[in-house]
Amino acid sequence: MEAPRLGNLYLEDPFLQGYLRAHLPAQVFAKVNIDLERFGARVRDEIAFLGRQCELNPPRLLHFDAWGQRVDQVTTCPAWKRLKDICAEESLVAEGYTRRYSSWSRVYQIAKVYLFMPFCACYGCPLAMTDGAVKVIESLGIPKPLEEAYAHLTSSDPKTFWISGQWMTERKGGSDVGGGTETVARELPDGSYSLHGFKWFTSAADSDMTLTLARIVGPDGQIQQGSRGLSLFYLKIYEDGKLNGIKIQRLKEKLGTRAVPTAELWLDGARAHLVGATEKSISSIQHIERSTETRLGKD
Repeated sequence: MEAPRLGNLYLEDPFLQGYLRAHLPAQVFAKVNIDLERFGARVRDEIAFLGRQCELNPPRLLHFDAWGQRVDQVTTCPAWKRLKDICAEESLVAEGYTRRYSSWSRVYQIAKVYLFMPFCACYGCPLAMTDGAVKVIESLGIPKPLEEAYAHLTSSDPKTFWISGQWMTERKGGSDVGGGTETVARELPDGSYSLHGFKWFTSAADSDMTLTLARIVGPDGQIQQGSRGLSLFYLKIYEDGKLNGIKIQRLKEKLGTRAVPTAELWLDGARAHLVGATEKSISSIQHIERSTETRLGKD
C-alpha cells in the first residue's frame, strides 16, 4: 500500500476556491487565484517538509556557555528559521497592510495563511501574534517610537522581517490579565521604562520584539490594581547583542505545538516603551487576542 501523497492544497480545496470566486471582485480573484495555485504547490513541495523537520527537531535552551556565563540562548532548527523567511517572502503579514486590493487584501492574506497553517509546525502562532502587533500599532496611528517596529513587522524582505511575541500570561492567571498581572514598570530618566516581573507563558520566545502588560509604579511608589492599572509596553528582545533584561527560566514541555519555543521569563530590568494611553491598553491588546484566535492550533 502506498502512502497518501499530498497534492496542491489550493486546487484540492473547491470550497475555498468557490468562496473566493463568489466574494472577491472578478479582477481581484483572477490575480489571487493564480498566486494561490502557486502557493498551494509551494506548501506541498517545500513548506510541508520544513514543518516535519521542525516537529522532529524542537527548540532547545542553552543556559550557560562553555565558560559558565549565563546566555539563555534559544536554539531553533534551520527549518524553523526558513519558515520565518517564507512568511516574509509570501507577505503573510504584509499583504493585509499594504492593501494592494483594498479591503480584499485581508481576505487574500487569510486564504494564504489557511493553506499555510496545517503544514507549518504551528508557525502560524508567532505569525498571528505578529499580525496582531501590527494591528495594535496601526490602531495607535503608528507612533514614532514604533515606526521602526512597524516597518520590520510588515516587511516582505527576510533580511528585515520581524516576528512579535505576546507576553501577557502570568502565574496568577491567563485570560484574567486584570487580576493576574504582577509585572511592574518604573520610569527611567529618558522616558523609557524598566520592567520587572515573571511571564509564565510566552510563545515565540525567539521573537524579535514583543508587546506586554505591566503596572506603572507611581511617584509615591504605589500601583493601581485591576484592569485600569495596566499599561501596554513595547520592547526589543535584544539590545546591543544581549538579552534586554530578560532571563529565560525554561522552555515549556507541551503535548502539542512542541516546535514553537514557549518559555517562562523573568523580566529583570527589561527596557521598554509605553504604548499609547494607559486606559486603552486592554482594548489595544485585544487586537492581538483576536488575531491569535484565527490559529488552527492553539497553544
